[in-house]
Amino acid sequence: MEFSSQATGLMFAAVALVGWTVLSFFVRVSIQGAPLVKSTALLSTTNLILLTPITLYFVPISSFWPMRLETIGLIAATGFIMVACSRLTYYFAIRRIGPSRTLPVATSTPVITAYMAAFALGEPVTIPMLVGLALLILGVTVMVQADPAHAGAGPSFSARERFWGYVAAGATTLIWSLSSIMLKFIVKEVHPLAGATLVVWAGVPCLWILSLFDRGPDASKPIPWDRWRWFALASISQSIAVPAYTAGLLLAYAVHVSSVTALQPILALLIASVFLSHVENITRPMVLGACTTVAGTLIVLLS
Repeated sequence: MEFSSQATGLMFAAVALVGWTVLSFFVRVSIQGAPLVKSTALLSTTNLILLTPITLYFVPISSFWPMRLETIGLIAATGFIMVACSRLTYYFAIRRIGPSRTLPVATSTPVITAYMAAFALGEPVTIPMLVGLALLILGVTVMVQADPAHAGAGPSFSARERFWGYVAAGATTLIWSLSSIMLKFIVKEVHPLAGATLVVWAGVPCLWILSLFDRGPDASKPIPWDRWRWFALASISQSIAVPAYTAGLLLAYAVHVSSVTALQPILALLIASVFLSHVENITRPMVLGACTTVAGTLIVLLS
């Protein structure tokens, strides 16, 4: 792989890193005090509206059609798991514990994916995998024991409610790890960007169906009009991040692109400490825990 291609790929990875990181902060503002399932469905819909023309611009429509019926079923299943389920758990975690505490857990996906691949494919468990998992567990433990984020403009949560926020972040990690393995099978037949778009197309209807059965305490609340600009900013961020990440994977080594995007927790800490210190409450244990989880993820990736 030529140096210029590698460098360009890493630039795209950096764009994806920024896009996904700021997305988490826009999500926190947009869903605060709004119905979770309906807000998630709306965010995903606007994301789909923006992502589709971008994909069609770069990818010919012929690249959208899988060859096998099994792949169509896999796209539908991945849409439900990756879009409907993981976004609900991810946004729930962001609302309960904030982006700077959610990202270190949720973005440790490569560590869990490595173990899933070892279990599913019979690959050996290596020393770097064990070290990465140990650092991940240590980092999460330190983070859970750190002082909570400030409530800011939103409601304050009890220790029990914050615990479920961390559980939701962990569930997001598991879902993303499983989804990444499923996506590997999908992109064997369709272009990676087309595959990602098809998965979102499959997941958005699932979210709206789930919103019809939502019986949560805030389900009947309307979405405040002042949140719509934050919905738009979140959707734009995600619609930029996905194509940028895909371009990075096509131009550079996947391990290097994944390593760049794994730095989301560090960037989130910087953003929170500079712009949102009155909300995110960045403490030394919080920084130590986040850096430890990132270290564990990078060890697994770079090995």
